[in-house]
Amino acid sequence: MAPGSSGTLFVITVGFVSFLLGSSFAFHTNSPAAQQRRCFAYKTFRGAQSKNNIEMEDINARLTKLGLVLPPAGAPKANYQLLHRDGDLLYLSGHLPMKADGTLVLGALAPEDIANTSDNYLTTEQGYEAAQHCALNLLSTLDSYMKSQGSDLSKVCKIIKLFGIVRSHSDFTEQHLVMNGASDLIGEVLGKDVGGSHARSAIGTNTLPLGIAVEVEMIAKIN
Repeated sequence: MAPGSSGTLFVITVGFVSFLLGSSFAFHTNSPAAQQRRCFAYKTFRGAQSKNNIEMEDINARLTKLGLVLPPAGAPKANYQLLHRDGDLLYLSGHLPMKADGTLVLGALAPEDIANTSDNYLTTEQGYEAAQHCALNLLSTLDSYMKSQGSDLSKVCKIIKLFGIVRSHSDFTEQHLVMNGASDLIGEVLGKDVGGSHARSAIGTNTLPLGIAVEVEMIAKIN
């Protein structure tokens, strides 16, 4: 055997074995059984994905059942955007507790014995309702943006996080219960899987813009 021929033989042998292995792999991965497994896996993945999707008709039906109507989308009160998109994430600025008639829920949250002494204070129940108004306005902004993209709220696949700021008396410690108003409403409208299992923070402060009682931000993910 000529010098160097063993190296050539080794390369040829390895190449031939690789060819056989490659052919065998291709044969098995393209076999009917393999194709069926891939098809099942794809359907399973799509099925799991669709569980987090709801139809707009369902959302409208829930709003009607709850006696709720999305208000017209509002406008920023200063130099900022109501919504900023980054990829499939939507960041919604703090929304105010604006009622359907355009008035704002004003005042500070206070323990009930203090809240009953002045119209400038609100009880936890009243704060809960204020947070609901914030949530409705957030959904309105979200709905308006989705429609501008030729879509609707059914393409929202997850509410990632809510952040609530509650104007509070120094003795008030139920900010988390106030924020339940926003969390509960969004969960009821969008469903538990999409809207009801988000992360959340709730803090108290001594003052908020315009004298409002509650302000809520949102991060949402869309398809």
